Amino acid sequence: MANGIGRCLREWGINKISTVTVDNASSNDVTIKELSKQLTKMGTNLMNGTHVHVRCMAHIMNLVVQDGLKESSVSIERVRHAVRYVRQSPARLKRFQECFDAEQLNSKKTLCLDVPTRWNSTYLMLRRAVEFESAFSHYASSEIGLRHYLEHSYIDVGIPTCELSSSDWENVKRITKFLEIFYLLTLKISGSCYVTSNIHFFEICVVAVYLKQLIENEDTVLSEMAKNMKEKFDNWGEPGKMNKIIFISCILDPRYKIESVGYALVKMFGANQGPTNKQK
Repeated sequence: MANGIGRCLREWGINKISTVTVDNASSNDVTIKELSKQLTKMGTNLMNGTHVHVRCMAHIMNLVVQDGLKESSVSIERVRHAVRYVRQSPARLKRFQECFDAEQLNSKKTLCLDVPTRWNSTYLMLRRAVEFESAFSHYASSEIGLRHYLEHSYIDVGIPTCELSSSDWENVKRITKFLEIFYLLTLKISGSCYVTSNIHFFEICVVAVYLKQLIENEDTVLSEMAKNMKEKFDNWGEPGKMNKIIFISCILDPRYKIESVGYALVKMFGANQGPTNKQK
């Protein structure tokens, strides 16, 4: 992989590389080390390659959120099956639209089905389903087909989907509200028409503080979700593993400077580690 990247750089006439952003696969650690050696031979390896490796924030967020979603996976699966059933035929969609009118829901939106491996699409599916909760209840009470489908489909081997209950809707509402901050964060950091490096670290800080607050939440489900996510987040958000070059881009932003970075480091790592990292 390193040889392939190096070959492309030579073809493009690019020899000054500040950082390389890759996802969190362990094979990429080796790739970056090998690429760093090539940059050293070219005489352009910034600070001997100490800060060349940047872990992709969007990929880490995906791993973190997927871990959290496991806590409410049954409720999510029930919604997914219900949405899939309604979307399977134009007749069912039309009948579901009639339930809008019966429940006095004035909306031109329609149901969307997620891609299970992409949590942001799961968030969009759940957010839309919550808006149509009363329509789903109306549809289920008048259409035996949906109830029959849920009773005879399976979440996993030996685990039938079953009907959507009020507790499922409560779980889905909770998870939708929970996922919103991660969804908005991903939109910010995934922009391709504007610079994102200067907001990168502060968005990481927002996630770290949010997870800490959720761990102390009285809602045990949310608290457990946050603990799982924090464990995954700490594999990347620890000061020893974070690429300190991302602090520099924040410091160069006139809106933030060094004091804002210092404040964020204390919020993330506490009164002991925070000032030490600011000094570094």
